[in-house]
Amino acid sequence: MGATRPDVLIVGGGVIGSSIAYHLARRRTKVVVLDQAQPATPPSASWASAGGVRQQRRDPREWALTKAAACRWPGLAEEFGADVEFRQGGHLHLVETAGDRQALEERVGRERDAGLDVRIVDAAEARTLAPGIAESIVAAAFSASDGQANPVATTRAFAAAASARGAAYRTGAPAGLVVDGSRVRGTVAGGETFSAGAVVVAAGAWSAGLLRQIGAHVSIVPRGPQMILTEPAPPVLAPTITASGRALSLKQLPTGAYFIGGGWPSNVDDTGMACTVRDDSVQGSWRVATETFAPLRTCRIRQSWCGLEAESVDGVPLIGAVPGIAGLYVAAGFSGHGFQLSPSVGAAVAALLHGEPAPELDPLSPARPGAFAVG
Repeated sequence: MGATRPDVLIVGGGVIGSSIAYHLARRRTKVVVLDQAQPATPPSASWASAGGVRQQRRDPREWALTKAAACRWPGLAEEFGADVEFRQGGHLHLVETAGDRQALEERVGRERDAGLDVRIVDAAEARTLAPGIAESIVAAAFSASDGQANPVATTRAFAAAASARGAAYRTGAPAGLVVDGSRVRGTVAGGETFSAGAVVVAAGAWSAGLLRQIGAHVSIVPRGPQMILTEPAPPVLAPTITASGRALSLKQLPTGAYFIGGGWPSNVDDTGMACTVRDDSVQGSWRVATETFAPLRTCRIRQSWCGLEAESVDGVPLIGAVPGIAGLYVAAGFSGHGFQLSPSVGAAVAALLHGEPAPELDPLSPARPGAFAVG
């Protein structure tokens, strides 16, 4: 194909952009993906992601996408012919007070009514599922079909599968949008002009700056959550863990190492689009994790790092047509929980670009109040 005249241009080759490229390529759509770096390289969210695959604790506007994605994850490795290291060990959300338990039961009731795979477990069952959790735990919500995957391997598997079906990746230079009046015409990257009928901005934390250059102001900002990795330890923890009132995301990887997150902040340079680790966040994250899960107390930290994610104004992504600019679409602002959604987002955006109904995207429209302004 003529790489400079595709049907669709995608700016951003992370897990979302590459999923969109893959699903379009499966439909024999001519696609070019532009990114200043190779897929899943630092400091992108697809490189830094904790890799949690969970249905729980989502905004109701994401329920349709998360249910669709949950059905896809167990078969992705076979679909790609590549191991994405998906492990269906479940997800366990812990609570420590009677008030939190009541709120948990109400939340789980709503999720079950929506068809999500989640149930309440008592303290004894929670300790069977995750031996070593704090004695203060009184109950938990458990979703057995959830788990974890390797975000770098998953992103690159989407990209490889897209490429194998004809999508072209152009990396090494930042892209700029080309508009003519109220319509997007394509992009410029590395001195080369690309024309297309549709352009999708899926550049994560870089999306706002890219759109701002053409007078489109999207309500997302970069944030830089930190992660901790321990030395390998004996395998004892199958589910991933979060907890009410605690900034914690915990999982044990297939290597035996514990991976700890939870949104602890780094120092973010939103001008240079970079982040640096904060020692106080590392210490705070480690304290919360060891208080919650006793086996961690015999482990040592091997590595800490941060990456840039796009936080939307209301905590849920903006996916769909950009108001006021024909042919321009966005899929950004996933606010730290886009990884699990990636298979269904790619399928839905591909359907949208082919003029097919994608009702699961309606609640996430960039045209919703407060999300976008043009001019």
